[in-house]
Amino acid sequence: MQIPSCTFLFAAPVVAAMLVGAPGTLPMRATEPTVNDVEAQIAEEDLKSLEDPTILKRRVWVDTEWNSYRDGSDNLEETLAALWAWRLSAVQEWAVRLELPYQWHITGNQPGDSNDNGFGDIEVAAGTAFRLSNRWRVGGGLELRMPTAQDGLGDDVWKLQEIATVAWDATSWLTFTPSVEYNQSISELSGAQPQHYAEFFFPATWLMPDRWSLSARYEAKVDFEDDNEVVHSAKFTLAKQFEEPRLALSLSFEKPFDAGNKDFQVNFIITYFFNSKNRQVTVND
Repeated sequence: MQIPSCTFLFAAPVVAAMLVGAPGTLPMRATEPTVNDVEAQIAEEDLKSLEDPTILKRRVWVDTEWNSYRDGSDNLEETLAALWAWRLSAVQEWAVRLELPYQWHITGNQPGDSNDNGFGDIEVAAGTAFRLSNRWRVGGGLELRMPTAQDGLGDDVWKLQEIATVAWDATSWLTFTPSVEYNQSISELSGAQPQHYAEFFFPATWLMPDRWSLSARYEAKVDFEDDNEVVHSAKFTLAKQFEEPRLALSLSFEKPFDAGNKDFQVNFIITYFFNSKNRQVTVND
């Protein structure tokens, strides 16, 4: 299996966007959107941005994650995160992201296992997104994961993750956002195992009445350090967006298809969106 280079994964969506999304190529709406159009699309984009990396919106969130394992152990993680985005042009935005996790490990049936808690690995990221038309967007980014966790709670590696994604609004209520993430450790602390894998995500998001959404996502991971082993999982997310205050609540359930140690994963996320005065609205025809 040929491994795509890091440079290609990061540069491909950006180059494509520069070629396809050059000034003058974005279709223009014949009439200005009404106030109701603007409010409706803000709500729609809030919901879609929960699964769509090409929609960069200023927000902060708290992610409560529970991982349950077949050996009886559990991992709980509370993450405080923020994303700050800027508009560079009518068709391009960029953003930076910071995630600060705190973890708890609850012992299972394995000999020598013990309860533990402490700060996890801090993650910082930067990326950009281009709007190619009313219905198509592309994006790319780079994330750095740092070995800041206490002993036993992190991976003990410096890891780079490159992200490439494309989004297609098939209809006004259905969006597909396939993406690929290429991960490789660039430095390992003493005793840590090198990491080298790729993850592929295929989510679909349905917008429903009253500011609800439902997402279904298939995931595949190829581990190049483990003889190119492929593992699969499915994830389902239900989300609700509120007008005042501008909050979104989402609950997701993820189940692996493979006979590994992980049984399931549950996430509950509370997201607060900041108002953007210069937000451009493009209503799909």
